[in-house]
Amino acid sequence: MLNKRTLPLSGLRAFECAGRHLHLGRAGEELGVTHGAISHQVRALEAQLGVKLFIRANSRLQLTDAGQRLLIAVGEGFEKMLEGAQHLDPDSLAGSLIIACTQTAGASWMAKHICDFQAQYPQIDIHTVEVKPQQRDIPREIDVAICYGKPQVSDRKLEELTTPDIFPVCSPRLVHGKGVVLRPDQLTRFPLIHDTQNSWRRWFDAMQIAESDDTNAIYFFNTTLSLAAARQGYGIALCNLFEVQEDLREGRLIKLFEQTIPESQGYYLLTDRKENQSLRAQIFEGWIKDVLTSNPAVT
Repeated sequence: MLNKRTLPLSGLRAFECAGRHLHLGRAGEELGVTHGAISHQVRALEAQLGVKLFIRANSRLQLTDAGQRLLIAVGEGFEKMLEGAQHLDPDSLAGSLIIACTQTAGASWMAKHICDFQAQYPQIDIHTVEVKPQQRDIPREIDVAICYGKPQVSDRKLEELTTPDIFPVCSPRLVHGKGVVLRPDQLTRFPLIHDTQNSWRRWFDAMQIAESDDTNAIYFFNTTLSLAAARQGYGIALCNLFEVQEDLREGRLIKLFEQTIPESQGYYLLTDRKENQSLRAQIFEGWIKDVLTSNPAVT
């Protein structure tokens, strides 16, 4: 029987990493050991627990039901240990943290995550600033920037987070009683809402459809406004899942097709290098990367 004295922490750490990646090699790279060492630790953990944690299906590693449950429990346990260690000296977190994002990201999903972060770390004084889509030069005073489009790096650290797919959305009121929209070419029966980032021309080219010159079009200078117009039933807009998760969940917008195309730009995380980062910035960087990794818009 397991107890605090016999708890196999190294095996649980290897299992948690392998469970996140579903790949022994990548788990080994993260922990700085061979994939063979990861495999040995996982097998030893399975023997100690008396359950199978992984299976191979179609040459891919998959978690069993027991493995899924253990992964959740171990992940939560590690997070609590990390949080406890970071709060040993609360004063070390006190101070200012400047976070930058685009207006659309802030309005649609970043505000929630920033507020959730501040609720967990109330001693951090958070300031948000706007960066424009595809803005190249990011001011030095910004601690963490979530950029749409690749910025200049200089001596800082840049990581590509994700390039989500875009798809057409509209208010259910727009298509109610006007026949079901079954094919992409039927979109041209409705006003198309444009913004400066998402291109209907690129969408129609990808669908191999000629865009009609008679299509009614509305042009806005950012995605926030185009989505506001779509919610009010004025037309069909293009967006990614980050931007409309709550709208889709609550029925303000509907997704018209499963067909998607990639955003023209990706999201990037720009920070100082670790040796120049405050503990506040390091913790938020890990937080937001976990949020995006666990978000269905990434997968």
